[in-house]
Amino acid sequence: MQKDLSILFPDWSDELKATLLHNNSLCIALFSADKSLVFANPAMTSLFKEEEPWKNILNPRFESLAASTGTGTLVYSGFLTIGSLSTVNASIQAEVYKKNGELLIIGGVDASQLVSQNQILHDLNRDISNLQRQLLKEKQALVNTLNKLNEANTELRDLNTTKEKLFSIIAHDLRNPFVVLLGFSEMLKKNVHQLSPDKIQQYANNIFNASENTYNLVMNLLEWSRLQKGLINPTPERVKPGQLIEEVVLSCEQLYSSKQIHLITHVDYVSYMLVDKEMLKSILRNLLTNAIKYTQDQGNITISVQRQDDDLLFVVSDSGVGIESHLLDTIFRLTNQPSKTGTKGEKGSGLGLTLCKEFVEKLQGKIWVESEPGKGSDFKFTIPLGTADL
Repeated sequence: MQKDLSILFPDWSDELKATLLHNNSLCIALFSADKSLVFANPAMTSLFKEEEPWKNILNPRFESLAASTGTGTLVYSGFLTIGSLSTVNASIQAEVYKKNGELLIIGGVDASQLVSQNQILHDLNRDISNLQRQLLKEKQALVNTLNKLNEANTELRDLNTTKEKLFSIIAHDLRNPFVVLLGFSEMLKKNVHQLSPDKIQQYANNIFNASENTYNLVMNLLEWSRLQKGLINPTPERVKPGQLIEEVVLSCEQLYSSKQIHLITHVDYVSYMLVDKEMLKSILRNLLTNAIKYTQDQGNITISVQRQDDDLLFVVSDSGVGIESHLLDTIFRLTNQPSKTGTKGEKGSGLGLTLCKEFVEKLQGKIWVESEPGKGSDFKFTIPLGTADL
C-alpha cells in the first residue's frame, strides 16, 4: 500500500510541488466549471495554440470531458490530443479528473511513446539516408550521361569540321594542282615548237611539282581515310633509322633543292628498331615537306635521331617562318581553317600533320612542336624501340 507523499517527504512538500508544477515532461492544467483556465504550467502552456485555452483540448474534446460522469474523480485516462486543427498537434498520455465542476488534466509522454517515437525517427533517418544515397547515385548517373552527351557533341563537331575540311581539300586543294597541270601541259602541247629549251624546262618543272604535290595529297587522303576506317594497323619490321631517313630525304630532293635549302642529317643511333616502316616514312616525309614549305630559299633543315631510354627521338628542325603560339595546340588537328601558304606561295591542306599525329599514336609514340615566329620550328616525336636490338 502506497503511503501519502506528505508522510514520506514531510520536509519536502514545497520542493515536490515546485518540481511537479515546473517539470517540462509533465503537463498540468486546471479548468473551472465555466471553461476558464485556472492554472497551466509552462509545459502545458507550450502546447496551447488557440487563444481560448479550453479550445486546445481536441480529442477527446473539452465538452466531452466536462460532461463525463463516473463513480470517482477520474473521468478519462489515455491519449489526449492538444493543439489547433490548423497546426501540428501533440498527443500526451493523460489522466483527467473532475471534481466540483473543475477539470484537472495531468499527463506527459510515457516511456513507450518515447521508444516508439525514437524508432520512428530512426527509421525516418535511415530512409532519408537511403534516399540521399539514391539521389547521389542518380545525380552521378546524370553527370555521367551529360559528360557522354558533351563528348558526343564534341565528336559531332569534330566530325563536321573534318567533313568540311575534306570537302575543302577535294574542292580546292585537289582542283588547283590540276589547273596548273592542265594549263602548263596545254601550253606545251600548243607551243612546244616555239618555246625555248629553258621555257620548256620551266614548264616541265612546274608540271612535275604540281604532280608531286597532288600525288602526296592523294596519298595522305587515302592513308587518312584508311586510318579512320580502322584498316591500317602497324606491321613492325627491323629498320635502320638512318637508312629510312636517307630514303625520305632522297624522295624530297627536288623540293628542297629548288629552294637551295641546306639539309643536314644527324643519326646518333645506328642499330635497328622494330617499327612499321611505311608509317614512319610517311611521318618523316610529311614533316620534311612541311619544313621545306615554310623555309625560305637558302634556309636550313636538320633531321636528327637519338636514343632516349627505350624510345627514339626524331627531330625535324627548320629555320623557317615559325608558328604563332596560339596555333601550337591546334596544328595537329584537322580544322576548317585554311592552311598557311608557304614561303613561295605553296598550298597545303593541313592533312599531313594530322596524319603524322595519328600515325605516331598508332606506333605508341608522342609528337609535339616547339616554335617561335621568325625563328623556325622543331617538330619532335618519339617512337618506342620495341625489340629493336634483335
